[in-house]
Amino acid sequence: MRYGSVCSSIEAAPVSYAGLKIPEVVSFSGGRTSAHLVYLKNQERLKGADIHFLFMDTGAEHPATYQFIRDVVAQWDIPLICLRVVVNPVLGKGNSYRVVPLDEIGPDLQPMRDICKKYGTPYVHGAFCTRTMKMEVFERYCRDVFGKGNYHTWIGIRSDEPKRLKQRDGVSYLAEISDFEKQDVISWWKKQPFDLGIPEHLGNCVFCIKKGINKLALAARDEPEMADQFWKLVTDPSVRVVERRQQENKIMYRGNNSLESVIALFADHSREEIAATIRNTGGEESGSCTESCEAFSCDIGGDDGAPVELD
Repeated sequence: MRYGSVCSSIEAAPVSYAGLKIPEVVSFSGGRTSAHLVYLKNQERLKGADIHFLFMDTGAEHPATYQFIRDVVAQWDIPLICLRVVVNPVLGKGNSYRVVPLDEIGPDLQPMRDICKKYGTPYVHGAFCTRTMKMEVFERYCRDVFGKGNYHTWIGIRSDEPKRLKQRDGVSYLAEISDFEKQDVISWWKKQPFDLGIPEHLGNCVFCIKKGINKLALAARDEPEMADQFWKLVTDPSVRVVERRQQENKIMYRGNNSLESVIALFADHSREEIAATIRNTGGEESGSCTESCEAFSCDIGGDDGAPVELD
């Protein structure tokens, strides 16, 4: 959709399973696009549709993201369920989850600390953090509440993100009910009484392994205390070392970089110079996984040190 188009949504038919209507579950990541999907699906809920909203809290989001989530709930009266992973420290044993009150979500690196102790640090081609803290938690909760296969998932992926629109049974996307592209979403939010108050490079988990090194460097420059806390977490002696993934040196990011080496690469650059590298290379383009780390949208393969344990 080109900027300025007036079309925002398409009426969705009720989802059915074996001829029966089934619950629809919206996965809310905390990003603008995902929140726009929440808004549209909530309009259907207010008309009587059986729609539920889940947020999987990693504890590694920016404080402004948590405020945005609370604003979404308060402004639109969203019945949001917040979940956090509960890690079973024994390899080969499945993890669980707990329901977290809305007023308790916020920065807390303990979930990341627990998965690093069990699996080692995640890395750019092994996003088991997404799988463990988001996808598995979502699936376990839905299976417990609705029954296996007896629900339909909605994810906030736009039509201008074709690489992320992957065919999956039981999963639908924002693109199926709205032709909004990135600029349309931004424009829509400017008209709302509240918005997500951070630039894109701080969105998602602040030091997400999917981010480019210039975005990471800028995030570290803008949030030095958070960078220090995250580096201390991944270098703690309790973190499992998986040698075949070079985890002894905390190689987590693109170009065989650790967070420490990313910061060092840009140490002699001003903040504006780092920001310019993002703008000049299209670093804010549509389709980036760093826009919104959705539970089912990112490649999570290659994590041979973190076996699939969902049962």
